Amino acid sequence: MEESFTGFHIQTSKELRKSQEYLFCQRGTEDVSWKIEDIFEELVQHQELESVQSYLEKALKSSLHPLGKLLKALTVAFQATYSGIGANRHLLTMAQEEVKYYAKKIWQFYRALLHLALKQKGQLSPRAGDGDTSDQKASSVVLPLILPCFYPELFMLYMLYHEREDDLYCQGIVDLSLFPDIKLLEFLGVQKHLWPLKDLTLTTNQRRSLIKDKCFLSATECLQKLITTVDPREKLLILQKTYEEIEGTVARVLDKDYKLPMDDLLPLLIIQHLGAEIHLIRDLMDPTNQGGIFDFLLTALESCYEHIQRMRLHQRENGPLTPSS
Repeated sequence: MEESFTGFHIQTSKELRKSQEYLFCQRGTEDVSWKIEDIFEELVQHQELESVQSYLEKALKSSLHPLGKLLKALTVAFQATYSGIGANRHLLTMAQEEVKYYAKKIWQFYRALLHLALKQKGQLSPRAGDGDTSDQKASSVVLPLILPCFYPELFMLYMLYHEREDDLYCQGIVDLSLFPDIKLLEFLGVQKHLWPLKDLTLTTNQRRSLIKDKCFLSATECLQKLITTVDPREKLLILQKTYEEIEGTVARVLDKDYKLPMDDLLPLLIIQHLGAEIHLIRDLMDPTNQGGIFDFLLTALESCYEHIQRMRLHQRENGPLTPSS
């Protein structure tokens, strides 16, 4: 009756227990033995930050390690909660806070295991003050490792939440794509000494034929890679590389080193669901990057994104712009 009413199959508690038992059973063979004695031995050997990251990456991918089992259980719970009918835009804040909470708890679990391992060996326990940085370590060390497990459901919620803004942005991009490159640069008010042209005495038609679809091409291609990554830090590195590509293009035009003000110019191009990308980075980025170069670049990109939305709203009220306007 329940299935007939809801329209989809409902797992019984017996079926659910059976699936979980299959999930956590020690099936297959792995190169590493994860007996508790071996776990304690390896934990003690990996206490430097880089070594810890490598160890956690291996442990979280294992179906036999306690940390790997924990991550699989959390993934199943997250998918059951936020996929399908659970994909509701109003659950976004809850979902992203939950993922950050998972990272924090996994880090605490790791520290507890390490404490037991050191205690068993009669060594000094981890310094007491480490708890003060647990949130920071969870964000910088654990979150990038576990985010791929939750990313599909989480990003879907971001897309739903920012659907209206992304639609406005995409419509604005479509309108701007009608402009030839030169007209677009003129319309955006980009200073002429920043145009990627060696000879600004050429006529508009000649300029257009020279640089059609090639203005800041390397930067455009670089920024497109934003959608291919999951880790917020990798996305920020792509944004920084994009800015450097723009700056390098301008420097070649001017034949001298040129430090481009960050809010002077960012390439204008279509990235599907750019609003979702920006807000996901903002919410899940390492707190230590706030106020730094990454934060500044992200703010500049966000300003461009919002400007295109405002421009689209203005066009709705005053009629569409044309390349000749």
